[in-house]
Amino acid sequence: FNVEETQYTKIVLGKVDATDADFGQNANLTYFIQPSSQDLPFEISPWSGVFSVNGELDREKEDKYVLTVVARDNGHEKKLSSSVSVEVLVIDVNDNSPQFFKYDDLIQWTHSETHDLSNNNFNSAMMIPLYKATIQENAPIGTTVTRVYANDSDFIGNGNGLILYSLPQRKNQHTLFSIDSKEGLITTTGRLDYENQ
Repeated sequence: FNVEETQYTKIVLGKVDATDADFGQNANLTYFIQPSSQDLPFEISPWSGVFSVNGELDREKEDKYVLTVVARDNGHEKKLSSSVSVEVLVIDVNDNSPQFFKYDDLIQWTHSETHDLSNNNFNSAMMIPLYKATIQENAPIGTTVTRVYANDSDFIGNGNGLILYSLPQRKNQHTLFSIDSKEGLITTTGRLDYENQ
């Protein structure tokens, strides 16, 4: 079974079906997961074999479950059983934001400082990481200023955990810096003048 990570309440994934060539109680089957555990977010109907997810699936904690489902008959003198492996693959969803690290400080970024940025999605006030760097005002264009670092706990294979960097620019502002979208390396793209800024 393939199922997306999230919180579930008794959602049917499918059915495990076994047959028994005997008759009567000898052919009545009971299904169960072995070993049984309260921690597993799965359950199976003992009579129908309907297999359900009931609880939280978090791919960052567990990306695959391999369970043993047993079908046992209800023979009076001797109970016979057979087992099958059930594999549940947890599909990643984009549920984690990128997190910066190796920064120098945290500062409060307020609405008045962000209202004219062309890139939106800024909250009115939030704590953001601050990277500090020093550079000479006569540094040539293309000089490395600093590098920023971020990671994302989501699965990179489907793009959810892939990080691309960008620098939001103020409207009508001359661009003095650029960032490598993959590496996070910030370099100068214009001449810096200490007296002007």
